[in-house]
Amino acid sequence: MITNSVSVNARTSKISFKILTAIITALFICSVTVTTFAATNDYEVIVTDGEKSVSISAKSNNPLELVRQAGFRLGATDNLDLSAFNAGEGGEIVIERANIIRVEDNGIVSYFVGYGETLDDIFSKEGITLGEGDDAGADTSKNVFDGMRVFIKRAFGISIDSDGNTQKLFMTKGTVKDAIDKSGIRVGKDDIVVPSLDTPLTGLTRIRIFRVKYDTVVETQPVEYGTKIVYSDDMFIDERELVSEGKEGKKTVSYTAKYVDGVLEEKFFENELIIRKPVDEVVKVGTKKKATLSSHKNNQAPISDLKVPSDLKLDKNGIPVDYAYCVEGKATAYTGDPETASGRKPMPGHIAVDPKEFPYGTELYVVSADGSYVYGYCVAADTGGFVKMGNTDIDLYMDNEDMCDDWGNRGVKIYVLN
Repeated sequence: MITNSVSVNARTSKISFKILTAIITALFICSVTVTTFAATNDYEVIVTDGEKSVSISAKSNNPLELVRQAGFRLGATDNLDLSAFNAGEGGEIVIERANIIRVEDNGIVSYFVGYGETLDDIFSKEGITLGEGDDAGADTSKNVFDGMRVFIKRAFGISIDSDGNTQKLFMTKGTVKDAIDKSGIRVGKDDIVVPSLDTPLTGLTRIRIFRVKYDTVVETQPVEYGTKIVYSDDMFIDERELVSEGKEGKKTVSYTAKYVDGVLEEKFFENELIIRKPVDEVVKVGTKKKATLSSHKNNQAPISDLKVPSDLKLDKNGIPVDYAYCVEGKATAYTGDPETASGRKPMPGHIAVDPKEFPYGTELYVVSADGSYVYGYCVAADTGGFVKMGNTDIDLYMDNEDMCDDWGNRGVKIYVLN
C-alpha cells in the first residue's frame, strides 16, 4: 500500500522520504502533512548528496523545496537526514541515497534497501545469519552499494581422519586437496589420500589420510641343505642309510618394507647374502635287487651267501658227501637284525641256533625236507628266540622279509659238518 505522507522519526530526528515514481513524488509533495511556514528571512542551508554539497539561501522551511532549490532530485526510496537541520535557522540536509542489493541465499533471491549501511547491518536487520564456513562472497563489514549482488554459499561439513584423529571442517566448494590445505594437515609424497585429491567435495565426503613409510628390513634366514645320494650295490634297492647329517646354512635377506599407519603391508625383495654355506647330508641308497625265495627253488643256487669250503664235496643233488651227522627238524626265517650274538655280521649263511645243540661256529649245511630249497653252507652265529618255544630247531637268516614270509616254518635236514 502506498501512502503519500512524510514520517518523522522522533528518536533519530530523521524524515524518511520514499518517492516511488515521478507521479508519486508530485502527489507526495502536494499532500505533505508536515506543517511549513514561509520563511520571513532568507537563511543559509547546505544540502549534501554523497561527496557533493550545495549551499543555498533558503526561501522555504520545507526540506523537499530546499532539496529541489539546491538542484537535487530524490529517488523513490531515498531518505533525508534532517538531524543537523533546523527550519528557519539553517543547518545541513543530508540526502541518503537508497542502495538496492540483490541477495541469493541457497537459490532464494531477495532484494533489500540499505542507506549507507554495511552488509552485516543488512543481514542483522533482515535476520540473515551466516553459519560456520558460510561464504557471502563479499566483505560484510563494508558499506553496501546500489546494484550490489550477493551470493551466499552455505557450507557443508566434512571430516578428515589422519594420525588417529578426526578433524571436522566446513566448506562451500572445492576438492579434497582444498579441504586438506585448509585443515593445515601435511601430506607426504608417499601418503595415501582417499578419495583422491582431485575429488570434488560434497556434504558426504569423508577424507582419510594413510601415512606411508618405507624402511629397509634385514632378516637372517636359514639356508636348507640338500641331499647327496651315494649308490651302493651292497644294499638292496629299498634300503637307505644316512652316511652324514646335513647342516643348515645362513643368509641375510634385505627387503624394502612398506608400512601403512605403522602396520607392515608388504615387503619388496632387494638382495640376499650367504654368510654360511649349507652342508648336504649324504645318504647311501642300495642298488642291489632283492632276492626272492622262488628264485632259489629247484636249482643249485643256495640261499646262503657264504662260500662253500673247497674241501666240502656235494653230490649231484647238492647234498654233502661227508658230514658228521644229520638232524631232521623245523626251520623258521628272520632278517634285519643289526648284529648277532656271536659278533658275526648278520647275513644269509649266519643262522640262529640253540647254542646248547649247535655251539657258535658249528658248520652246517641245510636243505628243505622236500629237497625243493637248498639253504646251503651256514655257520651257527646267533641265538634264536625260538629256543624257549620248543617248536623250531634253527632260524635261517634271509635277505628280506618277503623271503622270510615265503619260507614260513619248514621241515629241514640239518647236516652237521664238524
